[in-house]
Amino acid sequence: MSSTNLAGGGGGTASGGGADGSNPRAQNTITSEYSTTAGTYSDTMSSINTLGSTSTLHAPVSSPIAAAAAASAALVAQLNPADRWPTEPSAYKLDESIGVGATATVFTAFCLPRNEKVAIKCINLEKCQTSVDELSHEIQAMSQCNHPNVVSYYTSFIAQEELWVVMRLLNCGSMLDILKRKVKAIGKEQAQFGVLDEVSIATVLREVLKGLEYFHLNGQIHRDIKAGNILLADDGTIQIADFGVSGWLASSGGDLSRQKVRHTFVGTPCWMAPEVMEQVQGYDFKADIWSLGILAIELATGTAPYHKYPPMKVLMLTLQNDPPTLETNAERKDQYKAYGKSFKTLIRDCLQKDPAKRPTASELLKYSFFKKAKDKKYLVHTLIENLASVPVVSHHSSKKVASGKLRKDAHGNWEFEYDSPQESDSDEDEEREKKKEKKEQAAAAAAAAAPAQATEAGNQSSETLNMVLRVRNQQRELNDIKFDYTKSSDTVEGIAHELVTAELIDCHDLVIVAANLQKLIDYAGSKSDRRSITFALNSGVHANEVPDERTLTGFAQISLLD
Repeated sequence: MSSTNLAGGGGGTASGGGADGSNPRAQNTITSEYSTTAGTYSDTMSSINTLGSTSTLHAPVSSPIAAAAAASAALVAQLNPADRWPTEPSAYKLDESIGVGATATVFTAFCLPRNEKVAIKCINLEKCQTSVDELSHEIQAMSQCNHPNVVSYYTSFIAQEELWVVMRLLNCGSMLDILKRKVKAIGKEQAQFGVLDEVSIATVLREVLKGLEYFHLNGQIHRDIKAGNILLADDGTIQIADFGVSGWLASSGGDLSRQKVRHTFVGTPCWMAPEVMEQVQGYDFKADIWSLGILAIELATGTAPYHKYPPMKVLMLTLQNDPPTLETNAERKDQYKAYGKSFKTLIRDCLQKDPAKRPTASELLKYSFFKKAKDKKYLVHTLIENLASVPVVSHHSSKKVASGKLRKDAHGNWEFEYDSPQESDSDEDEEREKKKEKKEQAAAAAAAAAPAQATEAGNQSSETLNMVLRVRNQQRELNDIKFDYTKSSDTVEGIAHELVTAELIDCHDLVIVAANLQKLIDYAGSKSDRRSITFALNSGVHANEVPDERTLTGFAQISLLD
C-alpha cells in the first residue's frame, strides 16, 4: 500500500487460521548492534530493552531501523505498564504465514506471557526504502488508530533488521476468504449471477466506510482497500487491515486540504485509482473511494474487474477504458440483474475518473443503498454460521520446490505455469486446466498457420534457448522457473521485468537477473561449456537467514537446459 511497505504490496492481512507448527523465525533475537551506511545504532537498540519512564529516545535517528526503534520505543513508554505488550521476539511464537508482500510477511503468532493469539507483520526495513520521517509517522499513525472498524495495533519493536508489528488476529479470515467459501457453498453456476446478496454487501461496505471516514478525517489514506484486507471477527465485526501502511496526508498541523497529496505508486492494480497509476497530479483520500467501488464489484461478482489480466494490462485498461461497472465482469446479458439501481449508483459514483467528482466516505454513508444494511448478527448468520461446513482453503501452502514455466499466451502475455499440481482448491484446478486447454488450442492453430519451411538464416535469427532460473520465493521455498529466450524477439530486460511483474522475483533483483541472463546468453553464443551461473541477489536474505550460495539463500542460479 505504501512506499514504506509496512505491509508489502498487497501483501498480508491480520486474518487468521490454525497453524501446525512453530516457525523458525520465532527464534529471532534482537542483536546488540546494527551497522548501516548511516552508522551504528547499538545505543538505540539497547534502549528498546531498557525502557524506563522516558517518552523519547535521543540516539541518532538517520536510518529506517533506528527510526522504527525510536518511534516504537517512544510509543511503548507512553503506555501504562498493565497495557504494554511484550517487545521481545522471544515472547512470541510465530506460526503460520498468512500473507506475503514485497517487503513484509504476516504470521499468526502466540503471545506467551499474555496467552493470546495475535497477528505479527514482519517488515524488512532494509528493503522498504522509506524516509525516517515517514516511517516515524507510520508507526505513530498505527498506534493512534482507535476505531471499531480498524484492526487494533498492540505494539511494535525491532528484531534484527525487521520491524515487528503486533496486531489483533481476527479468526474468521478476510472477505476474500468468505467469497471463496460462498462460491463453494452455492456452486459456480449460481455464483455466476452474484456471490453476496445486497444486504450483506451493504452491511460490510457500511462498516468499511466508517473505518475510511475515520482514516480520512484523521488525515490518512489506506491505499489498498480490497476484499483481502477486510477482515471478519466471529461476532460479525468488520475491520480494515493493513492500516500500518496507510500514509499521512496531513501535516502535523492537521491541514486536511486537497493540496496535501501523495506521489507514491502504491496499491494493488485491480483496485488502484487512475490518478495513482498516472502519478501526474498526485492523489489524496479520494483514491480510497475508487478502491471501495472496486470492492463493491468484488463482493457482488467474486472478483475485481480485469482480474484475469497481468498488472501492466490492468493499468492500461483502467486508464484507457470507461470506469468499470458490474457488467465489466459479466459474460452474458442480465447476468447481474439481481442487483438494484441504488447499488449500481453507489458503484458509479465511486468510480468517477475525476477524483473531485467522487463522494467522500461521509457522503457515501448517506446513500440510500445503506438503508439495506443490518447489524453484526446478520453477518454472523449469513457469512459465518451458514458457511461453517465449508472448509477453509489455505492460500499460502505449497510444495518445498515448485517447478514451472514462464511462457507467453496467444495474446503475448506472460504467465507462470506449474509443472506439477500445487495445493489449491478444485475451482483453481479446473480454471488451470481450462487455461491449459486454450493455450494448447492456440498453439495448434498457430502451428497450422505457420509456413511449412523456414530458411536457414531465419532459423538462426530465431534461435531459442531453453533456460531455468532457480530462486527462493517469499516463503523461502525454491522455485524452478523455466522459460524460452528467442534471440530475435526477446530481451533480457523484458524477461526480467516479466519475472518481477509475475512476482516471481523481487523488484530489487531485476537488474542483477537481467545482467546474469545476458552473461549466460553470451556464453551460449560463444559455444562455451559453461551452462550455469550462480549470483548474489540484491534483495538479500531474511532476518533469520545467513547468505549461502550452496543452498541459494540470498543467491539465485540460472542455467541452460538441454
